[in-house]
Amino acid sequence: MAFLASGLAVSADPVRFSTIDYAPYALSDDLKGRKGLIVDVVNATSQRAALEHSNAVLPISRVLKDLASGLADCGVFLQTGPSLKAYEQVAKIYERFDTVIVARQGIPLQSAADLKGYRLAIPRHSFEGSSILEDPEIEIVLTNSIAQSVALIHAGRVDAVAGTDLSIRYEFSLLEGGAEGVGDILTYERQEMWLQCAKGQLPQQSLTALREAADALRDGGVYDDIMRSYTHSQPVSQ
Repeated sequence: MAFLASGLAVSADPVRFSTIDYAPYALSDDLKGRKGLIVDVVNATSQRAALEHSNAVLPISRVLKDLASGLADCGVFLQTGPSLKAYEQVAKIYERFDTVIVARQGIPLQSAADLKGYRLAIPRHSFEGSSILEDPEIEIVLTNSIAQSVALIHAGRVDAVAGTDLSIRYEFSLLEGGAEGVGDILTYERQEMWLQCAKGQLPQQSLTALREAADALRDGGVYDDIMRSYTHSQPVSQ
């Protein structure tokens, strides 16, 4: 059984987290032994809250299904209009988390409208509800991950890629030549990343413990320290 520092029982069962299997949010066989940004955030938050937890690393579609079906309790992901309605907003993790569009050299990119006539790689189940997906003049190439999207632009098979600044920058850092060949970069959206939980599944004491732990770690700079361990250069976005 997990306990708060006050000694009050919080929950007899571990909090079940679910994390998307995109790098660098979750990593396996990392040469530096890192587990992944979100995995580290979940571990630090649960430890500070004195709550036992599990964390399943799954494709994004499974993460959403498990939260909806009650197989998972919480996750750390971007705050969106749909997530505000669907989940309990427990605590802010990062104030700024940019979604960017990166074009190859030679393509002027001042707005999303400049992508008309070009091929844009987007991971499945991302950008849902975005006008980009509904524009018939933008050729959308659905991929399985940011890694696949970046591999496609690196090979010249698409003209631009979309995703979070952190994920795109991380994947370019693994390629020979890095971001060589990258042209204009558009900050498409600026969002916050939150700890979010399925409604009605966890006792209020557990939610309070998670919220207080997250607030303390964020204000103390711990989450920023975790982020820095996954960033080795300036963000792709300016």
